[in-house]
This record gives sequence, structure tokens and C-alpha cells, in this order.
Amino acid sequence: MKQRTRLIVSVVSGVVAALVALGYAATVREEAGREREEALARFGGELVPVCVATRDIAPGDTIDEANVTVEEWVAHLAPADAETSLSAVAGKVATSRIPKRAVLCPLYFEARSDAVEVPGGAVAVSIASDPEHAVGGALARGDAVDVYAFRNGVADRICAASIVDTSALASSGADLTWVTLAVDPSCVQELLIAMSQAPLSLVVPGRDASAAGSRSASGSRDAQEEQEEAAGGKDDASGPVADSSGGGW
Repeated sequence: MKQRTRLIVSVVSGVVAALVALGYAATVREEAGREREEALARFGGELVPVCVATRDIAPGDTIDEANVTVEEWVAHLAPADAETSLSAVAGKVATSRIPKRAVLCPLYFEARSDAVEVPGGAVAVSIASDPEHAVGGALARGDAVDVYAFRNGVADRICAASIVDTSALASSGADLTWVTLAVDPSCVQELLIAMSQAPLSLVVPGRDASAAGSRSASGSRDAQEEQEEAAGGKDDASGPVADSSGGGW
């Protein structure tokens, strides 16, 4: 009897676990669908299929259905030259690192003698862009930029980055349609999520900004040191008075 009870409990537990898993999966699908609908409502446009990396793809790896899938993105949030068909990229060999969740572009498969190398410790991520969101297109390789996303009426700074390449630099005279950034690996996931939700803006900080910050910090430290020295002077001055007073008594 006890063994039969255990068996029934196990079966019921298994069924409940399966129902919970199915419910969670349905919730995730609904959330993804709702985000797509919200993106469409905010930015308009149609959904287009794009090839997205399902894991980090290293240079030399061959593209196939094990590391790439096809997802629907809002058309103008995807890079203009995004790969849209798995059959078109299957069998190609990556020439640079493709981060997980990145949209595949021809840049990841190009081998150019004049290609700019990604700085050590960083990864390259291509984003859709245009002159309006990239300081008029006045970008050069190696430029330092801050990446912002405008969501729900608020501009959020995503990360700092440097320019690796742009469509305008890669093909002289071409329009600016994409920008490849070198970013810290820890920022890649947040950057790709933001890229799928809203247009990204590149902001070039002034050269004197960091120097001004350093001067301000240095001035604050100097002022603090002066205050500490003044306080120390007062303590030194009060010491002898106390001793003198004690001697008089």
C-alpha cells in the first residue's frame, strides 16, 4: 500500500512539474510577444527575419543551425545588411568573434587586409545606426563614445565603447547604416537587449570632460587635506595650553 501511495505521489508530482514548466514557457513566449508588440507600437515598422547567434561564436567556427537561429525583429532596429536566411549563412566561417544574441552581418565573415583589430579584452558588436544617432556620422576608427538607449522617455547610458568600423569607413562614400563597436564583454548582453528594444545613440564625450573631472576630484582632495591639516593644527595648539594650565595649578 505504501509503495503504491509513493508511486501515485511521484506521478502527481511529475505531472505538476510538467505543468509548471509548460506554464513558464508559455509565460516567456507571451512576454516576448508583448515586447515585440510594444516595440512595434513605439517605433512602428514591420517585423523582419534576422539571423541571431544563439551562443558566442569564435573566429574560425562554421555557421550552422547549432549556433544560429532566425528571429523576428522590428525592421529599422536591425542592421541594414543583417543576414535574414539561415541557408544563406550556413557553412560560412566567422572571421571575428560573434557575441551571443548578436545579429549576423557580412562584417563577421569579411577578411580585409585593412581591417581594424578589436582592442584586447574587448569584443566587437555591430549595431544599426544613422547620422542622426551617430553625431552626424562624424566617427573615426578608435573614437571613444558612450552608448545610450532612449526607453520609456528616459535616456539610459548602456556602456562606453570605441569605434572599430562603420559602413561609411568600410566603403568610402557609403551611407552610415551600421557601426561596429568594441565593448567590454560584461556589457554585451545589456547592449544587445537594448538594441532589440530601441534605437541606440552614440555620444562622443568632450576631450576636456575627463580632465575636468580629474581636476575637480584633485581639488576636492586638496581641500580635504587642507581641512585635515587645519584640524591637526588646532589639536597641536590646544595641547600645550592644557599642559601649561596644568603646570600652573
